[in-house]
Order: sequence, then structure tokens, then C-alpha cells
Amino acid sequence: MAQDQTKKEALFNEVKGSLFEYLIAREIAVKGSGELSFQQTLDKNYLTVLAQQDRMVRQFYPEMLPFLNQVSKLTASSLLEYLKEVPTEPRVMGKFSNSSLSTELQEADLVFATSRGPLPVSLKLNKKNAYVNTKSGGIKSFFTQYFPFIHSSVQQKFNQFVDMEFNRMAFELHALHDLDYGGNFHLWVKKGFSELPGELDSESRAILKAYYARIAEEMHNIFEEAYKAHPEAFRMSLPGLMGFGKESILQVICFHEFPSAEDPIIDIHSYSEVSSELSKTTIRPFASISSVEFDIGNWSLQVRVKPMNKFTTTAVKINCSVKVKRPSVS
Repeated sequence: MAQDQTKKEALFNEVKGSLFEYLIAREIAVKGSGELSFQQTLDKNYLTVLAQQDRMVRQFYPEMLPFLNQVSKLTASSLLEYLKEVPTEPRVMGKFSNSSLSTELQEADLVFATSRGPLPVSLKLNKKNAYVNTKSGGIKSFFTQYFPFIHSSVQQKFNQFVDMEFNRMAFELHALHDLDYGGNFHLWVKKGFSELPGELDSESRAILKAYYARIAEEMHNIFEEAYKAHPEAFRMSLPGLMGFGKESILQVICFHEFPSAEDPIIDIHSYSEVSSELSKTTIRPFASISSVEFDIGNWSLQVRVKPMNKFTTTAVKINCSVKVKRPSVS
């Protein structure tokens, strides 16, 4: 029973985003009497994937469809209310869509034509009270890419630190299980041990957590020094991590409790809202966990160290996520 629910959850997470994007774009196209031209702009590969996802959901998780239809209608209505107009020419920017603008538009899932020009929209379907994922980047180019004012030698030294800590973690894990560490995890795998963090025993997991925390602590040190030396440049780099890589982008989040029938909450945020809070940026004291946390006025930004999938390679990613305090919360 629990396994079935886990499989359903995995299916939900896999397909919810693309179906949600399509349904909102279609809903707004219908409102603007442009559904036919919208359907004609969709890439054939994208339509094939969408049809497969739709069939999968109908077969394995039929209760998801009424939920997605409900939240997409509510989200579309909230967006129209916010814009005070019905935008036209909705375009889906997903990975299977046909667009030469995808790199320029960064986080955009949909793009509309409005009276004020093209409007890129970032869409999120999120559990209530959870952080909203905004950016994911490779650890070995993170500072270079998102904080270009930091000297490149800082990234180079940090990469050496990550490699050293990886070897320390690997040595400790092998020693815990009476294995010799030969510079890779071949013996570990051969002996039948898992490469997935969630499948480790508690002692092994503690070693892994300590490894990620040491990396996060080093990142915390780099952030503090960079903020002290270049406060303005540092603050101006944060919107990119918060999902606002482009000033024109609108962030639209639908917070839900699915499969509960509780009404969703739709939040809409603009770049100007974030930029007005940047002067209040503080870095929280390091808490010996795998993330660095920032307070930016009413916003919290979490920069977390995570494995790409398997922890047995030095490929580590940095996940950024945000949470906004509601007006009722003091």
C-alpha cells in the first residue's frame, strides 16, 4: 500500500509540471479566443509527450486530472486578475517546445504577449508551506556563474576543497564498513552497498550529512567574505538565485494540499517586489546543516548542497529555494 502511494507520488511529481503549464496556457488562450492558434504553435514532440503523460495519469492516478484542471483554472484567473488584461499568444517554453528564446528567457515556463510587451512567466505547483525550488546549478561553477564579481581563484580553491572532502567522506564510509578505499566506489558497489543517500544505514548517512555540511560551511564563509567586500554586487546577484534571472519575469506559485481537497493559494511575485527587499539582506549564522540561509526582507533563500543522484561521484548540485512570509505572519 505504502509502495503504491510512493509510486503515485513519483508519477505526480514527474508529470504535474508540464500538464499544469499546458492547462494554464490553454485556459488563457480560450479566454482570449485564441485556442486554435495556440494548439497550432505547439511542437509535435511536446504534444506526443503530453499525450503520453495524460494517458499515464488517466490509467494510474485518475484523481490527479480533476485536481490539475481545478488549480490551472484558479491560477489562470488569478494571473488575469493580477495583469488586469487577457494576454494573447501564449507559448509553452518547456524542454520539448520549439523556441530559440529559451536561453534568453531563463526560468520562463510560459510567455504571453501583453499591452506592455512580452511577459515571461515562471510557474510552480508547490506543497503548502514548503520552500519553492527556483534554481539548480553545478557546484564546481556556482560562484563563477552566479557571483561573477568573486575572483575565479575562489571557485578553483573551493573545487579543490570539495574534492578533498569527497575523499574524506569516501574514506570514512569505507572504514565504517571495514573496506579499503582505493580512490573510487567500485568495491563499495561490488559488496552490495547502495549509492543512493536514502538507502544508507543511519551511521553511513551521518557521515554523508557531515560531508555536505562541511561544504555548506565553506560556502557560508565565501558568501560572508564576498558580501563584506562587495555588498551591492552581492545583493544584486541574489534575484537570479530566487527565480528572477530576468527583470520582466513574473513568478506564479500555486500552493496546494493534494490529495486533500483544501483550497489552493496562488501567490504572484515580481522582480520589483524582490529588489525592494534586497537592502535588508542578511546571512543567517551557519547551523551545521547542508545549507546556507539568507533573510531578504520577507523572503527566505535557502542554498542547499545535494547529490545529483548517487553520492558516489563528486558531481554535487546546489539547489536554491525560497519562501515568502505571508502578511498575516508577523
